[in-house]
Amino acid sequence: MPEHSALKSTLQIEKQLHLSHKKVLEYLKRHNKATRAEIAKATGLSNQTLTRLTKQLIDLKIISVDSKVSGLRGQPAIYLRIIPGVFASIGIVFEHDKIVVIVDDLSGDNLLRISQKGTFLTADIAIKSATEMLDHIYSKIDPTLKILGIGISISGFFTNVEGGVCSQKDPQGWSKIDWQKTFAYKYSCPCYVENDGCAASIGFSLSTEGAKLHSFFLLLFTLDIGGGFVFEGQLVNGTYGNAGEVATLFNKDLNAIRPTEGSLYSYLSNLWDEPVTNEKIVAAFHAGDTNIASWITACIESMKFPLKAIQSLLDPEAIIFTGRLPIEIQQQLSEKVVISGPSYGDVYAPTPKILVDKKQNILEKGVTAIPAFYFFNRG
Repeated sequence: MPEHSALKSTLQIEKQLHLSHKKVLEYLKRHNKATRAEIAKATGLSNQTLTRLTKQLIDLKIISVDSKVSGLRGQPAIYLRIIPGVFASIGIVFEHDKIVVIVDDLSGDNLLRISQKGTFLTADIAIKSATEMLDHIYSKIDPTLKILGIGISISGFFTNVEGGVCSQKDPQGWSKIDWQKTFAYKYSCPCYVENDGCAASIGFSLSTEGAKLHSFFLLLFTLDIGGGFVFEGQLVNGTYGNAGEVATLFNKDLNAIRPTEGSLYSYLSNLWDEPVTNEKIVAAFHAGDTNIASWITACIESMKFPLKAIQSLLDPEAIIFTGRLPIEIQQQLSEKVVISGPSYGDVYAPTPKILVDKKQNILEKGVTAIPAFYFFNRG
């Protein structure tokens, strides 16, 4: 069991911060470092206010002056940066074939990461493995590190406002998990549970690319399909946390072709006389394998209705593709898929641009971003 002193220390510092302080920290997290002028322009804070806020954050030893670079007129540009080793977040990613536990510094650096491969289709086995891994993580981290919380990512939907989860492979087992008792109480740390699509969306929203978008819908291609909608920097959860459950818009037949790693592996396993791996898929793709080309064509057809629904209901500035599907295939899908918005005569409604996030670890970055996301947004 971890000591409670780190939690008390975190709460003591947070009591000295208000939302304007957190706006500064959120901008610095997204951009790694920035000048006061850049922060002022992005947040709308006055120069006088920003000078006072940054001095307070420097005095609290949360941020520091990173460097001075001469400007065009000889005036040095003073950059600010979050100090490593002050705040950190813990993330747990539950997937069907592995569990990953990560500790990321608020400054963006990864401090610790352990993963365990296996078959984690039942809740009991997955939770037991995750708590053992988390115990190991806590034994390794500096006890003075201020933990903002534990973020948890799992596929499935929420069954109530308390965050009960129904996951596909063991719905009864997962729905009985008391997340707060299992993690928050045991580790004396706030616990936040999101489905994998929303977790990845939070991670992307705190990236430099995500910060540039007024709104976006993220599609996460893993064993199945997850989704999350971010509007003006805020995750749109819905009443129970189930906004973005786009998997239900695809063909309900799990054997049907759809843009998932599970579908691709299953399809190629029936055609190839050898085990399927991502490396072999990428090599075959570059070699012009017609089986992969046929699968992509079928996927594009399967995506027409879901993408049209996203466009029609949410009107996002962009739709983001990411996840475990090989980047080359995601890129091909983004280039070939067509979103058909409403039209009258020869006048068409604008459609969102489709972008591919090439960070293969977006879900891991997303799950550790969850505690920071809620830290930034609570008063």
